[in-house]
Amino acid sequence: MLYWIYDVPSLLVGVLFVTVFVGVCWLGIILLGGFVERRLNRDGRLNEILGDYLQYFGVIYGLLLGLLAVSTYQNHSDTESRASHLRRPA
Repeated sequence: MLYWIYDVPSLLVGVLFVTVFVGVCWLGIILLGGFVERRLNRDGRLNEILGDYLQYFGVIYGLLLGLLAVSTYQNHSDTESRASHLRRPA
């Protein structure tokens, strides 16, 4: 399905992803910034609400990053054990 991405250099893919995601974020801020501020700034606590959202995002991101690290370690361990079984003389 997305096997073509393996043929593209890693640096180019990284730059492309960062550019796309940052561009979408900036576009959303430019297009929706005034609307969101008018909707949420009724009582002047916009910074508190945004701080709460950033905290929630940080917790979710941290959990996902931890799970990714565990999965990577398990894959490495599985690969290492399979490779060691292949190296044993019969």
